[in-house]
Order: sequence, then C-alpha cells, then structure tokens
Amino acid sequence: MNEQPKVSNRTKYSYAMSGIGRDMMYALYSTYLIVFFTDALGLPNWQLIAVGTIIAIARIWDAINDPIMGVIIDNTRTRFGKFKPWILIGALTSAVIMFLLFQDLNLMGTAFVVVFAILYILSGMTFTMNDISYWSMYPSLTSDPKEREKIGSLARIFASLGMFIVIALVPIIYQNFGGGPKKAFSVIALVIGLIFIISQVGLFFGVKEQKNLISNVKQEKTRFRDMLKIIFKNDQLVVIIIAIFLFNTGYFITTSLGIYFFNYDFNKYGGIEFTLFSAILAVSQLSALIVFPMLAKKISRRKIFTMAIGMIALGYALFMSVGYIFPMNMVTIGLAGLVLFSGQGFIQVLVLVMLADTIEYGQWKLGTRNESVVFAINPFVTKLATSVQTFVVTVTLAASGLNENVIKPVTDAKDANPGMSNEDVRALIASNVTEPMLLGLRTSMIIIPLLLILVSYIIYRFKYKIDSKFYSQITKDLTERILSQEQ
Repeated sequence: MNEQPKVSNRTKYSYAMSGIGRDMMYALYSTYLIVFFTDALGLPNWQLIAVGTIIAIARIWDAINDPIMGVIIDNTRTRFGKFKPWILIGALTSAVIMFLLFQDLNLMGTAFVVVFAILYILSGMTFTMNDISYWSMYPSLTSDPKEREKIGSLARIFASLGMFIVIALVPIIYQNFGGGPKKAFSVIALVIGLIFIISQVGLFFGVKEQKNLISNVKQEKTRFRDMLKIIFKNDQLVVIIIAIFLFNTGYFITTSLGIYFFNYDFNKYGGIEFTLFSAILAVSQLSALIVFPMLAKKISRRKIFTMAIGMIALGYALFMSVGYIFPMNMVTIGLAGLVLFSGQGFIQVLVLVMLADTIEYGQWKLGTRNESVVFAINPFVTKLATSVQTFVVTVTLAASGLNENVIKPVTDAKDANPGMSNEDVRALIASNVTEPMLLGLRTSMIIIPLLLILVSYIIYRFKYKIDSKFYSQITKDLTERILSQEQ
C-alpha cells in the first residue's frame, strides 16, 4: 500500500537539468559580483566595504525572507501546482535585476551605493521565489530514500556543471575581452540570464509533480505564526541549520577568494591556470556526485560524511603548504583542489538528502508536512553564510592592502590602456604585492574556512540522529497513522 510511484525520466531530467541555468546565474551573482566591482569598476576601499556591508545586511534579511516565502509556497494552490508558478516568476524577475547589477550605470559615491543597495535587495527577494520553490519540489517527487539519493545526485551534478562553466570561463572572458572588463561582464550577464530563463521554462513544462500517500496528506494551510514552531521544534532540522551554516561559510570564503589567489598570489592574471583549476574542481565534484549513490549502498551516510571531512582537511593542508613546503605550480595546486572538492561534492548530496529526511521527521513529530518551509532552510543558511563570506572577502581585500595597492592600480592601468598585455599586468602585480598581503589572503581563504568546517562536522557527528533504520521507522509510522485516519 505504501509503494512509491516511479519518477519518470522526463520529470527526473527536466528537474535536474534545469539546475544548469539556475547555478550559472547564481555562480555569476555570488562569485563574480565583487570581482566586477574590483576588477571592472575599480571601487575604492570605502565603497568596497560599503558594498560588502550592504550585501551582508541584505543577505540576513533575505535569509529571514526565505521561510516566509516557504509558507507562501506551501499555501499556494494553482492548476500548475504550488511550486511551478513561483519557479517561473522568480526566474524572470531575478534574471532582469541581476543583469542590471552587472552594468556600469555611471554612478559615483553615495549614489552608486544607494542604487546598488536597492537592486541587490530586489535581486535576493526575486531569486528566493525561484530558489525555494525549486528545492521544495525535490522531496515531493518521492519519499523513497534511494530514489531521493539518485535524483539529488543528478540535480547536484547538473547544478555543479552550470556553476563550473561560469567559474571556469568568466575570468578568461573578462580578462581578455576586446571591449574591456565592463563590457565583458555586461555581455556575460545577458547570456547567462537568458539561459537561466530558458532552463526554468523547460522545468515548468517538463516536470510532473508526483502523488504519494505521505507527501500528499491533506492538512490545513500553514500559518505564519507557526513558522518558528515548524523550524525550532524540529530538532534535527536545527542541527542541520547550524552545521550547514558553518560549512557553507567556510566553503564560500574559499571559493570567493580563489580568483584573487590565482590573479595576485599565483600571479597568473589572464592565464588559463584558473580555468584548468576549475576543470579539476568540476571533475572532482562531479565524480563525487556520480559515485555517491553507489557508495551509499555500501557504507552509511555518517561514514561518507567523515571521509569527506578528512578529504577536505587534507586538501586545505596541501593548499596552505603551496609555495612554502611544496612548489607553487598547477600540479600541487590541482592535487589540493582535487582532494578538497571531491570531499565537498559528497557533502553537497548528503546535505540535500538529510534536509529531505527532516521533512518526514517533522511530519512524524509535529503532525504537519512543510516541504517549502523546511527546504527554505537551505537557501536561508546559504544566504546567512554568504553574508559572512562577502564581509570577510571585502574586509580581507581592503585590510590586507590588496585592493588599493594591487587590484585598483591594475584596473586603472587597464582602463587607461585597454590593449595592455597580460604580461605587463603580471609585472605590475609583482611590483606592488607584498608577502604580508598574500599571507592575509591565505589566512582568510584557508585557515578560517578549515576551522569552521571542522566545527560543523563535530556538531553533525554528535547531534544528528536520523539514520536509515530510524528513517524507515518514521515512514512506517507515518503510513500506519495516515491509513488509520482514512478508515
């Protein structure tokens, strides 16, 4: 009686493949917005720190807005379902606003900061519509653990593919574009925005929402005043919130400072080294995502998590040693990235599956099912993490002296001489950069993230208790409870 309906390949791949466009847009927005301001617009320190502060504050508001959006989605009733309308509306509006963020609007000083603040707040609120509804749809497709692992892995594979395309190609394009970095970012934002919209239209028409006994239980509309109860009385969800926040903060700091490491520490501005590293990163994460379902059949999720954290710690140690113990070249840097991001790939899927499991746990414990509120936690925590990450990145660039003494002179020189060769840029970097600047960069990029990630593992290891045996008991109890109510 509790047999799960099979998820069709059309639904499975329409859902998963739409992640390419979504993560291309988000990768540009989250990874290269600060780069656009430093390497294309050449903001002075006070404006850079103002931008970082605005992003941090706006992200906190945006994070608070996520569970509210989750309640709105949970209460949506349309002939297209409750997820699809918000997926499409969010894609259309956020693509337009994010395009505007990557334009030179010829504003200076306070005017620039005010307009940026308005656009940035709107970009977060509109993307939230798409993001919450997209990930909320995931657990509604099936409650079968193995099927969830397959769909989760597939979704993360395509999302990671979109992210890596952007991370790998954007530096080459903006550093070598004939019209200069400003024009390059404008064109990039337009192309990626269109891809984002097309991918979400594909999901809208390609995905068929599933019906099963547990996920389609009838219940009253979720009230806003019940939102905190749904979150904080689900103790396993709280554990995941704290662990993901710490892990994501560390990971995002590393990835955001990565382009600065290659440009100004490794001093390979305009070269293919960062693209090669991104390819290594893509292969490592995608391999981990592909291997995960097979690995999960042989060992427990807890053991996979422990193994992944060990890989991440080893990768960070290798990264920190480059140039001090090991030679500064693509072999050692690539090896560090391969180990680090393979571990991170495993954790991506684990987080997705564990969050999905807390939905049934909350339904079992509290008597209500709230996919959108629970899955609003993932972007909620991600945005809290990026608020800290952005502040750390901007402060690192300003306090270390890199922005005013190295990055801004390069930006000014390229503005004055658009045909300036990359060899001349590297010579300018070498003449201005100092060892304390680079040490400050590495401390923020490696040491701080490693400490945060280790603490996140300790919290998960001792506080998260939903294993396969417990989850099976939860779904069994829920099925019996629902069937008894229907009699």
